[in-house]
Amino acid sequence: MTLPINSLANMEYMLYGGALGANPNCPSYVNGYKAANNNLYGGYYNPSYYNNPYYNWQNSGVYNQRAQGAASQSGVISQPAAANTTAKTTAASAKDIDTLADFYKESNTYVQKWGDIGTSALMIGFMENPQVLKHPINSIKAIKVTNQVFDKSNPAIKALWEKNPQLMQKAYGQLHAINRSAQKKFPIIQKWFQKPISETSRKELEKIMADAIKSGDEKAILRATETLKASRGMDGYLPTLWNKITGGKNYTPQERIARKAADIEKAVNAPAAVKPGMTGLLKQGLKEGKTFALFGMLIDLPKIISAYKNGGADSALTQTVQSGLKSVADGIGWTIGRAAGGAIGTKVGAAIGTAVCPGLGTAVGAVLGFLGGAAGSILASKAMKLIIPTDEATKLEAEAQKKTPEGQAQLLSLVLQKVQAGEKVPEKVLVSAQNVATAMSA
Repeated sequence: MTLPINSLANMEYMLYGGALGANPNCPSYVNGYKAANNNLYGGYYNPSYYNNPYYNWQNSGVYNQRAQGAASQSGVISQPAAANTTAKTTAASAKDIDTLADFYKESNTYVQKWGDIGTSALMIGFMENPQVLKHPINSIKAIKVTNQVFDKSNPAIKALWEKNPQLMQKAYGQLHAINRSAQKKFPIIQKWFQKPISETSRKELEKIMADAIKSGDEKAILRATETLKASRGMDGYLPTLWNKITGGKNYTPQERIARKAADIEKAVNAPAAVKPGMTGLLKQGLKEGKTFALFGMLIDLPKIISAYKNGGADSALTQTVQSGLKSVADGIGWTIGRAAGGAIGTKVGAAIGTAVCPGLGTAVGAVLGFLGGAAGSILASKAMKLIIPTDEATKLEAEAQKKTPEGQAQLLSLVLQKVQAGEKVPEKVLVSAQNVATAMSA
């Protein structure tokens, strides 16, 4: 930071007393943002400070001799009045206020960063595979059992992986889910949504997949995959309670398969179902991308309300359109990125599966798919920032804050928070913040 230390001290002085205000116990620049100990300033519960701890720029008694004496005695500042002596020579201008308002707009306009890639991938990954992340130990245990069916040491099975790795990874994932669901769970904590399936059911479902793999028929493998997928359902404490309330019932895996027989055949006989290629990856990405877009709209709901509050119905409509465009762009970015990442993940996963084990290869392929989707959404977010630099709601909030002393203090407070958090703040913003602080404390 290029401004003098007393610039930051002066901002603190104006906002809440800070180092030079009425309460030396208040965290500030000069005391390392730590409250004073019991020996300094008479302790945390000094009545004269406790009754009026946070003065601000509106109070006439902010700066008093007791605070000055305490600060000097502590050895932290030798000339506590210096922050105001030089600062009062410059008054805040409209340009300074505009600079702080622009900084507010920039700080409150959200753009996905590359550091968010893991969070975005994990969010959708959890929604797609919640049980894997909720029960990691059971998932690891299930890999060993599932690998026995998809053993690549068998030349015929290895040939299937090389010919159609996308189909085989999908089949592996469904049998893995069955084997994971058969693992034990803590009864009180982990059975709220799904109970473990019986060993009898597990073996029946495993046989369906094993027979399909032995046949070498890709359509049979796809049918087994869809059958295992249809067998899964929720029968934990909460679903069971809901069924009792609504008159429903819990179904066994075989009952679920029978109820979804038509859906299974539809999925098996769909065009390019056996070898979906990029089309299948795009469909999967679109499914997740729609969720991503919806989540974005929900996050922006407070902005729409803020735009209505500060600018009326027209502004709310403008913000809704802006939020919608950004959410759709994020969804499209996810869809394309997910497909590209999935294509790469399929090949990489197949190679790892051949070299190590099918389970690890399938997991790596899935992770690469999700990371690809996250990367696509980040690129889309950055592109939309160029098209819509500032949201309508943020623009109106900044304009409203410029018009009142209270709002200007909030703009100034944002700069101070960024500085205290160690974030990089442009020099021109720091200069304007000092000018505004000086004008307010004059």
